[in-house]
Amino acid sequence: MPPTSIATQVHGYQQGHQLLASSIKLAKQDQSVIDRLSDVAGPLRPGEQFEPYVSAYPLPSGQFFILARTWQDLTVPRAGCVRTLSLVISTEVWAAAPGLRGFVDLLDPANFPSEATSIALSAAPPAPLPPVPEFYGSELLEALFLEEAKPVAVFDAPSPELIAIRLLTALWPAMRSSFAVSTFALSPRKIEGRSFDLIFAPKDARSRFAEWGGRRIDARGTQNARHRWTGAIVDRVFNAPFPSLLADQEMRLIGSEEINKPAALRIALLWDELTAKVGQSPSAALGLLDIANSRKEGDPTTFFALQPILAEATERAARTMPNNEAWDFVGAITRKMHRFPAVATLSSLAPAAMQLAARSPEGAIKLLSQPDPHGALSSLLSPIAAGIGSHFDGAAEKALLGAAPEVFTSLITTDSHLIGVVAKSHVLVEHIGDILPSVSSTTFEAVRDVLLPVLVEDAHATAATPLIASLDAEGISDEVRLLSRANDFASDTLVKLVLSRARDLGIMTGLRDVLLELEFSPSRDSFLGDTFSGDIRDLEDLLEDERLPNQFVAETLASALRRATANQFRDAFTDERLVETILQTLPTDNSDILWRAVNEINMPVALQLDVFVRLPSESNSQDRVALASRLLGQILRVRFGGDESASIAMLLNTIGEGLDGSWAVGQGLDRHLPNGIVGRNLVSFNEAAEPARTKIVRVVEELAHQLSDRYTLDLDEPAMKATNSLFIASQKTQQREFLSAAARVLPTLLRSRNTPVSSLIATTFPPVYRELAKEEAGPDFLKFIPFMDWDRCKSARRV
Repeated sequence: MPPTSIATQVHGYQQGHQLLASSIKLAKQDQSVIDRLSDVAGPLRPGEQFEPYVSAYPLPSGQFFILARTWQDLTVPRAGCVRTLSLVISTEVWAAAPGLRGFVDLLDPANFPSEATSIALSAAPPAPLPPVPEFYGSELLEALFLEEAKPVAVFDAPSPELIAIRLLTALWPAMRSSFAVSTFALSPRKIEGRSFDLIFAPKDARSRFAEWGGRRIDARGTQNARHRWTGAIVDRVFNAPFPSLLADQEMRLIGSEEINKPAALRIALLWDELTAKVGQSPSAALGLLDIANSRKEGDPTTFFALQPILAEATERAARTMPNNEAWDFVGAITRKMHRFPAVATLSSLAPAAMQLAARSPEGAIKLLSQPDPHGALSSLLSPIAAGIGSHFDGAAEKALLGAAPEVFTSLITTDSHLIGVVAKSHVLVEHIGDILPSVSSTTFEAVRDVLLPVLVEDAHATAATPLIASLDAEGISDEVRLLSRANDFASDTLVKLVLSRARDLGIMTGLRDVLLELEFSPSRDSFLGDTFSGDIRDLEDLLEDERLPNQFVAETLASALRRATANQFRDAFTDERLVETILQTLPTDNSDILWRAVNEINMPVALQLDVFVRLPSESNSQDRVALASRLLGQILRVRFGGDESASIAMLLNTIGEGLDGSWAVGQGLDRHLPNGIVGRNLVSFNEAAEPARTKIVRVVEELAHQLSDRYTLDLDEPAMKATNSLFIASQKTQQREFLSAAARVLPTLLRSRNTPVSSLIATTFPPVYRELAKEEAGPDFLKFIPFMDWDRCKSARRV
């Protein structure tokens, strides 16, 4: 390091005391102070002489500090004159100097000054200082540092310069840069109205300090120490080879408002005292924190230096104090650490807080429930949560149940292990569900983030319900994957909650995509199937998604239709395009769905027949017969496509013995029906199996009546053949009814000259003719044949 340049000034007598030489130009106010203080303080008595003395004081500008030596000048004729050499030192250099011997050496008392030059001050390590002989120093140091701050005058001190140099060396930078001392004065001295902090005076000058407001001390006297720190500071200042009152670490404790005051030393001494006591009395740590917090500017180094001390205190308190007292102590420590970095607080208190929380969870909850305006107690959340979770029992459960919602939620969102054990407690899960509506949105989201991953069972539904109901599309996807990993969708309740939320968000397609990305399992397919409701859009997606296996589609379709509401069911079975696909896809063993369709939905006849055909044939119950009868009544009067005759015959066969032949003939052969429909119905009647066909045959008279209501029979050949077959069957079993039917239909047949009626005429005419030939009056049924003369056979032939 290059040597420091020190400017000098020389003052002495020249027509009065004045500046004789200077290597620096100072501000007027600073120069005025040096001009005055370079002269001796107080008048010398005639013939009085003194040894060269030292003065040290700051200049008003604060830029420079003066270290001066004053000689009695016997070279001038005027008595009482002095010569003073003043070192003009940068305040910064003066304050930071590790030792002052280098400066003092520049003021060699053997060299009477005659000129002012800039002097190079070489950097050298400080040298040890000799002790002060026959000087106890207790009263002086007590007056300067441990009692009310007043200027001090010391009388009759041995080696005042050594005492002053030791004291200046021991002072910390801020105090040294403002401390004013003179090793010889015959009266009080001041700077800008402020008394010197310390002056040394001869014993016989004591009377000149009678009106002075400072402290007067007899250096030769002895006095017992009045303060517990007296011995310590005496050793530091007057006994140690390298005097020092405050170490660098101790100075960091001192705030800027006190760093240049004696109180700074008292703070440091109290700090050391409390630090030593922590091992026996944990409460001493509170005092240390008071000191640290009393500083306006917190020093991170101090905070971190306190960590092991506070950790020791809190751990000792946790081991030795009753639970309630220990929690009170931890709480007090925590509040006093509100200005500390969070990591320092946590590392200092975490072990004790965790230990106490495991042993006394109710105390932990009580502490966290207290007012905390600075948010200091929040630093304990993590260790308390870890402690409760590590020793979770009935007491912990009870404590959490009694905690305020914000405390409870803060704890469970802090520690993953605690949230895991809480999820295993049925009552706590229920409690979470109860309190969630009352927490803030921020807390709710925090709880959701940590809690949902462990809510995977039906028993968790109470807490999971509001959480799942708040998820967005991405959250739903994550929840689906979580439930898959956790237990392969073992919780039906949670699956339903996810389904409900996805449906509310309108993201069922996205939900299905996520499920299809997962590995196959029966549970996954069950969940996937539940995403399809009876809604027509869901059914369309189900039937059109090529990624889905056919069996899955069929089974899911049946399940969805069973769950469908009345409106959904109706929409599905009235959409002509969709219903055909439904009927083609639906498994054959789902007759309950088919029955619902035909009973609830007004479908086209063709679709009703399609449904009917799919109903199990063995279910020939009364309901099936009733359905067949209802369908028969519709299709006998309309065209509906396909093999219509076969379909009608099928229905007739289903009805069987329950068929009302007269009703069927009346519906199927009504004179208002088109000939083609009537012909088709006749073919169907004839193709019906027993006993339905027999029911038709037995009402051959009704059949003939319906046909005879038409002027002619414009029927095709299959229809006429079928009619002839029915008449022939009637002739074999019901001859009288046959004759009546033949007589009724014969005139219509004979008028149908363009229709293939020959076979039916051949069947009906001979019996009628024979009857006419037999009896003179003839039976009543022959009344349908008009007679034009007495020969009825002739009339019949004519007809």
